[in-house]
Amino acid sequence: MAVRREDCLDVNAVRPRPLDGGLTPGPNARELTVNATTGGDHLVVDYPTGWQHSLPGYVTAGQDIYLLKGELTIGTMHLSTGDYAYIPEGVVFETMASIGGARAIVFHDKHHRFVPSAAHAPNARPDKAIGPHQTWRLPWQDPMKEVVKKSTWVDPNTGREGRPPGVLTKTLRHDLETGEMVALTSLAPGFVDPGTEHHPHDECLYLVAGDAYIGYTYDHKKLDEKFDLVLTRDFYISRPPGIRHGPVCTQTGALWLLYMNDKYTGIYREVDDWQQRVGKYMATQVFR
Repeated sequence: MAVRREDCLDVNAVRPRPLDGGLTPGPNARELTVNATTGGDHLVVDYPTGWQHSLPGYVTAGQDIYLLKGELTIGTMHLSTGDYAYIPEGVVFETMASIGGARAIVFHDKHHRFVPSAAHAPNARPDKAIGPHQTWRLPWQDPMKEVVKKSTWVDPNTGREGRPPGVLTKTLRHDLETGEMVALTSLAPGFVDPGTEHHPHDECLYLVAGDAYIGYTYDHKKLDEKFDLVLTRDFYISRPPGIRHGPVCTQTGALWLLYMNDKYTGIYREVDDWQQRVGKYMATQVFR
């Protein structure tokens, strides 16, 4: 049940297609990844100015919605740039509309279609709905205190393995039943993680702002190896379990929207040439 691997996807280069599934025509979607087993997908959806869908109903999948720009109304919820909401599978909403147009990241956890209905679907869980949240109001937290399993970085003050400081997270949704997590993750300008890591779960990231460098990414057999990946705004990564990646650094800082299908677990290994690779990127790339 793994997502399709994407190492350095330029979202704006993905060909848009009409958003199907029963909603009023008008929005276009760019597919970022899809899970071949569940049919779940990650999309960037562009809603045109003046678009409206007035038929009440529900979607046959859970929907994480993060607004990259513009404004979007879904039933009683109004989302503006940087807002987040979660609509559980089968929960009815009324009119959808965008007066001035909008672009949103939408995560679906299974194959989906819109079902016209005045009532929730059987077994729907409206109690699990979230938001809308103005994410700038949520506090930043240190995500690494309890989850580090191994690191190549040693804290010079304590002599203990850890993660370099400079990573902060805002949890938007954490489902304790399924383990799914959606969060905003920030890397400080100049942040460097010299190690490489892999996870026993899916990990997907959308670069909302900033830049990032990844020295290596490859599968568990060290095949399909890619080097020196550079990502800027509107780039996307989806990693199935076991994909190694690192070292990681950023020149100007990075703001990611993060999806995982289980609780974060990181397993770290040493990268012998991290200093040369990171140093070359930090010395030659200029972002303004």
